[in-house]
Amino acid sequence: MKPVYIRATGLYAEHCVDQQQLAQHLATRPALPAPALYQAANVRLVKSELAVIAREDRSILNDLATGILNATSDLLSQAAVRGLDAPEDMPLYAGTDGVAEYSFTALSQLIEKLGTPQATLQNLGQLSGMTNPINMMRFLSTNPVYHLSKRLALRGGGYPIRGMSLSGLYALEDAVAELQAGRSQQALVCAAGSMRNFDSLVVFGKLGLLDPENPAANLHPSYGTALLWLDSTRGDDALAELQWVQSCYSPEPFPQRHDWLQLLEQAAKRVTPDVVVSYCNGVKANDENETSVIQALFPAAQICNYKSLFGYTSKANNLLDIVAMLADPSIKPGSTVLVNGAGFGVGIGYVVVKKLRHSPVHSTTGDAA
Repeated sequence: MKPVYIRATGLYAEHCVDQQQLAQHLATRPALPAPALYQAANVRLVKSELAVIAREDRSILNDLATGILNATSDLLSQAAVRGLDAPEDMPLYAGTDGVAEYSFTALSQLIEKLGTPQATLQNLGQLSGMTNPINMMRFLSTNPVYHLSKRLALRGGGYPIRGMSLSGLYALEDAVAELQAGRSQQALVCAAGSMRNFDSLVVFGKLGLLDPENPAANLHPSYGTALLWLDSTRGDDALAELQWVQSCYSPEPFPQRHDWLQLLEQAAKRVTPDVVVSYCNGVKANDENETSVIQALFPAAQICNYKSLFGYTSKANNLLDIVAMLADPSIKPGSTVLVNGAGFGVGIGYVVVKKLRHSPVHSTTGDAA
């Protein structure tokens, strides 16, 4: 199998807008502000993207696609990146949200008008008078893939992948398999999601996971995007080598201890990680199940978790973890890192990465316009 390297990364998240700010937050570890529940994100393009995205494309952006373009600016701002090699042959693997969040701007207006999410659900008919025909383009599930492909002139095929909070890991798993087999030489992997969309907040609210008084949960809903540029042809300037990605189906809404044990016992036969980046998302029972297995199988490993930097971003979380790990000065080059992931009702998985060097800290992408 061919080796697969990470050449560059990019991010844009609610609480961390680029890798320069990520470096600052890794050093200071600021506390996250209280989550803005039932409020539309209203993400704006950073100035560097505003200058290059045509007006007709800006008119059909939604929050998800806007965040992806902002993350693209962050990726291209890295010192070693002046544009992608041969983008006309580069496939795009995208684990992103669907259409659920695109009408949230209108929903949030109804919530403000009617007072509660429950009252809004009883008066959804009012939405028909709050939409316009151009929303048809914003609602398309391929909207993020279109904008990212056009921005980077990618012509190697687009592959939208859905798997709850494992979507980013699934996209990475497919991309790595194709590159290791030699069917592609490079790939771009995108993960983007929001736990602040209306559907997620209603469901997790009913489960009691958003109640600050609930001792069983400390979930912090947020949104974010991460990008990885993968290459199987050169590793001389790579940030890391992706050694393998493994996922395992499980229908459980929340993974049980035996699920983590079964999966990570397989990993332990292949690797002894120096660092484990846990999935732990604030659901206490799930966090305890995962952590106990990590400590049992990898007692010498350092355990990290980056939800304190990003909050819980759903589909973006695994790729954001990789971006953060590569920037984290406490994880030394040469370290082998295992990154865990899980998805509600779809399963669990892990990524094994050998860190080769720290991500470069570069100039900011500019304030949102």
